[in-house]
Amino acid sequence: MRYARLGLILLILSTAALARAEEIHLKDGNRVTGAFERLLGGNVVVKTDSLGTLTIPVANVESFTSSTSMFVILKDGKTEEGVFSLKAGVWQLQSAAGVTTTLPAGEVLAVYPAKVYEKENPKAPRKAWQDWKGQGSLGYVLQQSSQHSRSLSINFNSARVEPRLEGLPPRRSTVFSFNMAFATLTESGVTTSSNTLTSLLRQNFFFGGDGSNYLFLQGQWDHIQPQELNLRQSYGGGIGRDLIRRPDFTLGVHGGLTYVRSNFTTGEMRNEMEALAGERITATVFKHLNINHAFDVYPNLTSTGDYRFNAIIGLDAPISSRFSFNITATDQYLSNPIPGTDANVLILSTGLGVNF
Repeated sequence: MRYARLGLILLILSTAALARAEEIHLKDGNRVTGAFERLLGGNVVVKTDSLGTLTIPVANVESFTSSTSMFVILKDGKTEEGVFSLKAGVWQLQSAAGVTTTLPAGEVLAVYPAKVYEKENPKAPRKAWQDWKGQGSLGYVLQQSSQHSRSLSINFNSARVEPRLEGLPPRRSTVFSFNMAFATLTESGVTTSSNTLTSLLRQNFFFGGDGSNYLFLQGQWDHIQPQELNLRQSYGGGIGRDLIRRPDFTLGVHGGLTYVRSNFTTGEMRNEMEALAGERITATVFKHLNINHAFDVYPNLTSTGDYRFNAIIGLDAPISSRFSFNITATDQYLSNPIPGTDANVLILSTGLGVNF
């Protein structure tokens, strides 16, 4: 009796495995059997028992017909469900009603099994703490000589995009960053400090179907001790566009207006309106080195002729899937600083990053 039950369990498991198996016929005559995971970026991703996960260019596929229902994501943001097939370069989808539709290959962004698509539920709202990705890093420098100096840098950058399923045009994205640098210098028994803190919260709302255009709202809070700036609050918004979007390179520009309230340690208060213009660049070179660059300039509309800018460039070299080594340089410039303080605050930091 016990062996009969064991045989029944094995039969059920093997039947389930076969039900999930897909057979892909390649143009060179070979066949690949496994669980279809997705079609994205011109590649079919299939998980096999013997070879692991394989990425196969669609150009190498002679024929394929899904054994289960699939969701096809089109460039206009619409989705279609049915049995998906690819044969001799012709893409087709057969609905539950038996209607077969030919799909222009150039209009298909992605194809997912129905179970995967429904599990992600891209149209459902996400909790505020869900789906974040980013990196935190920590760096420390200690110098002992006639001068004693210590510096600590803490950087935290994260973002989430809704929906998170690759291939779907984004509806909105949230960006949060928190960067601190603490520095102390002791000479002849006198200790001075030079601390900075910058945090940013930004919400993007995409429109236009392909996710290239967006409206944004943002708030930024700065404490820059070398400029005697106790707290600067900036609130604003505007419009942006990604001019170039490739897997290894993106270039985006944006512009808008901000309201700025600055409180200096000298007691001076400034309430100003500023314009905003900026750009963002991300690039991957040598396959593993990631470069991030951002530049924002704020012409002062209240006090004509004054301005400020923030610039940042970071290099990130992965050590493993979880850890990386990074170098970051930031420059914060204020054209009308408090007398006796510097207009430029330049910070160079290195550290170990943890990806999440």
